[in-house]
Order: sequence, then structure tokens, then C-alpha cells
Amino acid sequence: MASALLAALVALVNASLADDPSRLCGTYSDPSAMQAWGAPPMACFTVAVGALTIGRRLVVPAIAVHLAQGLFIAAVIGALGLAFLIPFLMFTRHQLASEATSATWLLPIVPLIVASVPSALLIPSWPAALQSSMLALGYAMWGCGIMLAMIVIVLYYARLVQYRVPDGALVTSVWLVVGPLGQSIAGFNALDAAASSVWPAPATILSGIGLAYGVAVWGFAAYWLVMAIALTLRTARTKLPFALGWWAFTFPVGVLTAGTYSLAALTASPFFRSAGLVLLTLLAFMWVLVAVATTRRALAELAAAERRTRNETSHGFAW
Repeated sequence: MASALLAALVALVNASLADDPSRLCGTYSDPSAMQAWGAPPMACFTVAVGALTIGRRLVVPAIAVHLAQGLFIAAVIGALGLAFLIPFLMFTRHQLASEATSATWLLPIVPLIVASVPSALLIPSWPAALQSSMLALGYAMWGCGIMLAMIVIVLYYARLVQYRVPDGALVTSVWLVVGPLGQSIAGFNALDAAASSVWPAPATILSGIGLAYGVAVWGFAAYWLVMAIALTLRTARTKLPFALGWWAFTFPVGVLTAGTYSLAALTASPFFRSAGLVLLTLLAFMWVLVAVATTRRALAELAAAERRTRNETSHGFAW
């Protein structure tokens, strides 16, 4: 399903570019809209992981691996390019006030961190001469992404303190902070597992660093998740209208769940196993909640469009 959806979206984007290139290219003039361009590389990384972990059992393994490699290369180019281009435009073209600081600024940065998991999973599939370089690329992208993410998180924390929480559906952006934190834990541990065969000498040191980093950052991620839930419930008491931004409830919780289970595997700690189960339950609940809300809204929009069509037709006949 994810592969089919990705193919459909790529086709729609290409059709839109062919029809009117300025429509999509013009989003780079909007400091809010251009942040969403970080999503396509993340989608490619996600489907690449799916091809490696699930696709091998559904199709010829070599096809699944080649698909994952192709998606990975395309996503790496996109992730590196956008992580440079979008901040460059923000630095040079847009005049942004402090209250305009948003957690959506993380979107073009997070793909650098997301790349770590498919990078680690693909290491055995590359020629032996490339494996060390590909592992180094994975660590370098992870480091660049987490450093940039920390800068944005600090700026966003200051914005919340100075200008309070965004109103209405915009409160969902608070959840985005959990994303790079949880993904960085899972990604670092995945790279450490791959390093054991490629870089055997420093592998033990890297594994220790990954464990220390993961436990420390997990605490901050758990803190922020509780804060996000509290702020969302506070907003819901007054008004929390549905918007597609509600899907921000799912990805951050999902990657934090993955990071938690990676720590449970490393430590064999009942604490992390229990925390992983709690997070997985929360993820399932949020996914069902948002999926149902999205379906209801889509059906309502279709019904409204049908009513408008009937009214226009009846007015035409009356005229």
C-alpha cells in the first residue's frame, strides 16, 4: 500500500509540474509551505525500509533490494539538497519574526536522521569496497541532522515560552519535536549494529556511545511527549478542529516506539520493554483516531462537493 501510494504521489507531482511548474515551485516562496518538501525523502526512506524488511518475502529478494537501493539513493540526494536549500532560502530570502518559529522547520532536517535506518539495513547489500563509505555517510547524515534539529528545538522552546502555544489545530506541531529525538535513537543503534561487521575496531565504543546517547535522549523525548499530550488536551477543551496536521500525532510516536524497542534489545531492561508496549498502544490508538477522523472528513467533503454539483445543475436547468 505504501509503495502504491508513493508511486501515485510521484505521478501526481510530475503531472502537476508538467501542467504548471510555477504552482509547485512557487511553494519555495512561502516559508511555511516549503518546509513540507522534507516529506518526499522521508517517504522514500520509509518504503525502502519496507522493501528490505517485508518486500523480500513478497517478491524476488533481489528486486526488493534493488528497489530499496534506488529509493535510498534518490532520497539521500533529496535529503541533502533540501536540508541545504530550504535553510539557505530562509537565511537569504525570508524575513521571519521570532513568533513565526515553528516545529515544521524540522521537516526538511529530519530526513537526514531518518536515513540512518535504511543506511544501516543496506550495508550488506553494497559491494565490499563501498560498505565503509556508506556507513560513514550514514553516521555523517545522522550527525548533521541531529545537530540542526537541536538548534531548531531550542528556538522552538524559546518561541513557546515567549509567545505561548499555537492555537487550534496548529498545536499538533508541538508533537513534531519528538520525531527527530526518537528517530535518532533508533538510527544510531541501527548504525552501531552495522558497524560491528564493517568497523570492528571502534564498534564497541560506538555501541557504548549509542546506548548512553539513547538513554539520555529517550528521557527528553518522553518528557516532550508528555508535554505535547498535555498541551493538546488543554487545547481540545476549547477547540481542536480536524486538519491533516493531526497526522503529526503518529510519526513522532512511531519513531519513539522504535527507539524504545531498540534500547530494550540492547539493555534487556523490563523498563524499556514496558515503555515500548505503552508507546505502541498509544501509537495504535492515535493512528486509528486520526485515520477515522480523516475518513470522516473526506466523506464529508465528497458529500459537500456532490451537493454543490447538484445545486449548480439544478440552477442551470432553472435558468
